[in-house]
Amino acid sequence: MKILIVRGAFLNPYELQNYSPLKEEFSLQAISSKHTISDKIDFPLKKLWSLTDLPNFPLKFPILNRLFTDAHKLFGLEKVIAGSDVVHVAETYYGYTHQSIVAKRRGLIKKIVSTVWETIPHNNEGIRGRKQYKQYAYENIDMFLAVTNKAREALIKEGVSDHKIEVLKLGIDIQKFKPKIKRDKGGIHILCVARLVPEKGVMDLLEAFLEIYKTNKKVWLTFIGDGPLKQDLKGYRNVTVRKVPYSKIHNEYQQADIFCLPSRKTKTWEEQYGMSLIEAMATGLPVVTSDAGGIPEVCGSCALYIKPGNVITLKKNLDYLIGNKSIRKSMGKAARLLAEKDYDRMKVAKRLGEIYWSLASR
Repeated sequence: MKILIVRGAFLNPYELQNYSPLKEEFSLQAISSKHTISDKIDFPLKKLWSLTDLPNFPLKFPILNRLFTDAHKLFGLEKVIAGSDVVHVAETYYGYTHQSIVAKRRGLIKKIVSTVWETIPHNNEGIRGRKQYKQYAYENIDMFLAVTNKAREALIKEGVSDHKIEVLKLGIDIQKFKPKIKRDKGGIHILCVARLVPEKGVMDLLEAFLEIYKTNKKVWLTFIGDGPLKQDLKGYRNVTVRKVPYSKIHNEYQQADIFCLPSRKTKTWEEQYGMSLIEAMATGLPVVTSDAGGIPEVCGSCALYIKPGNVITLKKNLDYLIGNKSIRKSMGKAARLLAEKDYDRMKVAKRLGEIYWSLASR
């Protein structure tokens, strides 16, 4: 069976690790743009030119989206996916999702599956043509895989039939992301793995940490990531900012004592899932995060929560974990158990395979 995973500029190893176990069972191939988040995946990949590959210029995506409805179109995609049994896209309004729908209506492909992360109903509808793209998706996509119940509810509110939706959480390699016995470093290391942008709450975390550091010099904070706030986070004692390839990032979790991701919310964005939260839990770390978007559903009772932007509570929760080794240990054990139960990529891959076979037999 021929399965194509289309992700355009959003192709990345974090999600695609859930599909790679299927490469022996199916004829599996991923399709991306020429420039993507990361092409470090372990099954065949074909790159196509996309509007997203244009050099950056002021207001690039607002302009392209208004001219073309969505910039994430892939030139020649219809020819590449022709003859596929299942084309697996993402969301309901991306350009390549619409291209796949048109290909199906022309009889070029058999079935379409879409993974949906969006948790805000009727989001991304302000651009001309987006509502029509979404309506075509509701009518022509054979199955929607919502990564959270909140994403499922958003689809239902937009008019998608419940029988076409399944909640399928994405996982990670829990054999790679696993607890490791640490040597006593004589202090507490706090880790944040995220894009360094305002909505991830990284400036809130820095502010809380600097307050903690005033009375406790044996704490360290590490930001792993990149983004426009990178320079704003640098230059403070016991604060480190750096990039680490995904192939080595599990080592960073294994050296940390606490993981923190205090995500904020905007009118058009909230944390939809948070793969770094799952990686932290699988590594047995206690988590401090916010109750924004899908985070409470992902972490359940294995995290201490704040309201987005509440630096006072953020500091309080971090102080609580810093001063309570037994609580850190018990939370970490519970987090690991949750990861083993719900976020094992091998279990996810097995279910994906069942879904593909079921669709092909219809």
